[in-house]
Amino acid sequence: VRVLPVLGTMPAIMGQALAAMALCELGEKPFSPVGAERVGRNLRHKLWQHLKSREKKLEEKLSPCLKEGSANVTTDGIYIGTIQIDPDDVEYLMAELWKNKCALSGERLGTVLELHRWDKCQPARPNNLVLMSVKSAHKFEKDFEELGDGREGVDAHVRRRVEARLATCVLDAEDL
Repeated sequence: VRVLPVLGTMPAIMGQALAAMALCELGEKPFSPVGAERVGRNLRHKLWQHLKSREKKLEEKLSPCLKEGSANVTTDGIYIGTIQIDPDDVEYLMAELWKNKCALSGERLGTVLELHRWDKCQPARPNNLVLMSVKSAHKFEKDFEELGDGREGVDAHVRRRVEARLATCVLDAEDL
């Protein structure tokens, strides 16, 4: 009697991958497997808390400048208000949308990454949040203070790439 080697879970994983590919073909959707590693819940929660506290500080700083008759827009056109994502959205933004890399410099998870609003005139929603390294975020915020818009300090090709990627983030609420 000959003993066959045990292959373990490899055939099952291969079968799932092929089934996913077949379903994408049947549904006429592109097959794009996730290439980014998953991020732990504590890190996702920390990123969400940082974003929340940064937006709260901005709200406290700019609330005296609210446009008359508006609850969320300042005289400069800057939106202030609650963030419109939850900690689960952070995983989508990091892994799916930004591939765990800084959108501006391409740095990976080895650096400290943060979520920042791309357009300060829009609320903090998934289609307006960009993953940046701390260094890039400081430059972005400095450009915001000096130029009135942090996007002005970003190279044109990087800006087009970021805006194209943000455009792929379709919100369910917009589909209604």
